[in-house]
Amino acid sequence: MDLIRPFERADIPQIVELFRAAFQRNGAHSPIQLDRYFERVFFENPRYDTELPSWVHVSETGVIDGFIGVQPKRLHFRGRPLRVIAATKLMAAPTATPLVASRLLRRVLAGPQDLLFSDISNDAGRRIFEALGGTTIMLYSLKWQRPVRPVRHALAWLRAHGVPAVVTQALRPLGSVADRMLGRRERPRHSIEDLSLASLAKCPSELLVHGILRPDYDEPWLAWLLGLAQQNEPERVLFRRLVRDERQEPAGWFLYFLEPGGMAEVLQLGARKDARALVVDALLADTRDAGATIVSGRLERSMVREMSARHCFFRQADHWALVQTRDPEILATIAAGNAFLSRLEGEW
Repeated sequence: MDLIRPFERADIPQIVELFRAAFQRNGAHSPIQLDRYFERVFFENPRYDTELPSWVHVSETGVIDGFIGVQPKRLHFRGRPLRVIAATKLMAAPTATPLVASRLLRRVLAGPQDLLFSDISNDAGRRIFEALGGTTIMLYSLKWQRPVRPVRHALAWLRAHGVPAVVTQALRPLGSVADRMLGRRERPRHSIEDLSLASLAKCPSELLVHGILRPDYDEPWLAWLLGLAQQNEPERVLFRRLVRDERQEPAGWFLYFLEPGGMAEVLQLGARKDARALVVDALLADTRDAGATIVSGRLERSMVREMSARHCFFRQADHWALVQTRDPEILATIAAGNAFLSRLEGEW
């Protein structure tokens, strides 16, 4: 008889093979890297909770043919601590019996958590999730983008779409001059410095004073999570920045990955209510100075006005943000965009 049981360390080799069959068509990771990934993500999380395990489906022949991962996190809602999970890596073998994925997700939804949040679900996962009572949150399924070196970005786009390299390389010097002219700006009203983990742990509580639903961080968890993020993206450079205003008071902060090709992905962006414009300007300036050609990130509802004024554009992201909670007040808060749910609160 088939069964669903908690994921154990001894299951990792089977889960790696299942993952390679389900997601890994390009061989981007070696088996050793994947072994280490599953151990680090699901057993070394400082907030690991035996009451919130990941789950496997075992077939009648004793083979694991389904998996769903659970990553425990913590948030505060109106000052009340919440047990939160991100559900990730839902997968089933082609030979699995029907509805294995649905049964695994149903088991996770029945857990003792206060909130489930997943932010990189595909269309198939979204359909299963909604059929079981989950909700797609459109606001958190949107992203914003803004070229910061528009000419260089345009040349990269042309090269990626078949324009010969000899042409785009010949145009680069002219493009650099044009980008410098377009990038001229007034003397900044801010200063930027590296953001320590100790300071990052305090930012949501100290700067988002009106945040109804916000993260609960500590240094060990941040060190683990950002280390994991960097391990997963070894070709990208992680920047952590604190922004100070003219009075040298903390105004906001941001984290982003910079790819070798010039794409900057914002992982988190937060600001005091009276300093949002200043922090958005600081982000655009810092990414440009770091060598980015274009910046993108999840939509931050509180900064839509500031982003629109700076000619950012918005579109549906490549994935869906999904939520499940038994508390209608929490659901209403998230649906209205009044929750601070960055990429750090999602799946890794």
